[in-house]
Amino acid sequence: MRTTAIAVFGLLAILAGKVGAVLPPDAVEGLKADAQAVLEVKVLEVQTAADPAGRFDVVYRMEVISVLRATTRVEPGETIRVRSYGVSQALLDRGFVGPKIPALLEPGWIGTAYLDPDPQASGADAERQFTIAAHGDSFVELPPGPPSLKYSVMPSEGEQ
Repeated sequence: MRTTAIAVFGLLAILAGKVGAVLPPDAVEGLKADAQAVLEVKVLEVQTAADPAGRFDVVYRMEVISVLRATTRVEPGETIRVRSYGVSQALLDRGFVGPKIPALLEPGWIGTAYLDPDPQASGADAERQFTIAAHGDSFVELPPGPPSLKYSVMPSEGEQ
């Protein structure tokens, strides 16, 4: 009986750890709402570790297509650097628990990025260095077609 109780408590502790590490949907929306820059971007270049082990940094060089919202001065056409992260397959196989892992983007990817200024940024272009704001939900692929294109056909004056 004692061994069974220990096993049950151990299983509950493991499950509680896994559940506690995942962000609830309202937290993700809060992180997106609090992002200091929401930009439509195109990935120009991707830099990662040659042989990633565990959790590793990913640095993107991106072109700003449009600024949806920003507290920092960012203009369309500028190039920015965005620091993200990835998780190796070996770490996933060992049972990685944490927030949703950001997608590893390829050059040419176009979408919306939820970003914050990079606290580790330095140098002359520090204001153009960002980090992801909403973990695995920081990059959102654009839907096919222009997302802001909403129109209705108005009848001509003769048809009214």
